[in-house]
Amino acid sequence: MPFRDSVDKLVTVYFAGITAEKFEYKGERYVPKSIYVSPLIFRGYTCPSGCGGCCPRFSLDYLPNDPSPLKLVERKVEISGQIVSVRSDIQSDLSDHYCRHLDTKSGRCNIYSHRPFTCDFELIRFLHYKERVVITQKLFGRGWAMRRIDGERGAKCEMIETDNYWHSEVRRKLDHLATWADHFGLKTRISTITDWIDSGPHDIPLLLKS
Repeated sequence: MPFRDSVDKLVTVYFAGITAEKFEYKGERYVPKSIYVSPLIFRGYTCPSGCGGCCPRFSLDYLPNDPSPLKLVERKVEISGQIVSVRSDIQSDLSDHYCRHLDTKSGRCNIYSHRPFTCDFELIRFLHYKERVVITQKLFGRGWAMRRIDGERGAKCEMIETDNYWHSEVRRKLDHLATWADHFGLKTRISTITDWIDSGPHDIPLLLKS
């Protein structure tokens, strides 16, 4: 199974969605887009046991000072000509479909309290269109095809109504994304989004023009 790099998703999906400046990554150029933050971003979700559909073998990446229970290797990432260090377990030694830290009997994560950013940020979605990005919370687009630990297909997670906990989780996750963007030296519009989260109103979407 080929190596799948979570940093690619971090940069080309998340950074590309909230950047306030142009940047380049792996030969591609990214420019700021208009941002539409849906009130649905505050929805919650269930994570039933016995699934593991969202836990295939991707790289597990941490910032240099992040606490981690893992044995990690430093690697370099280039963005706009600048070299940035991250610590990673790229899981290249595995032949199995699943992450090494998924308990394939229970479907639970064995390092959940120290899970890497790209695992923690689910199920917030950045949906990219030509001139804007929609930020919301929704199920996996191909959840029906995800392989569970029982060998069947279809992720078990479901969306649920929001409450104060899910509001605070969205705020925490965006703060975490901002920390990663700061480490990469990227200016973003996350602070405007978190101001909206803190003050509202949340019954109408937030629109930020490019």
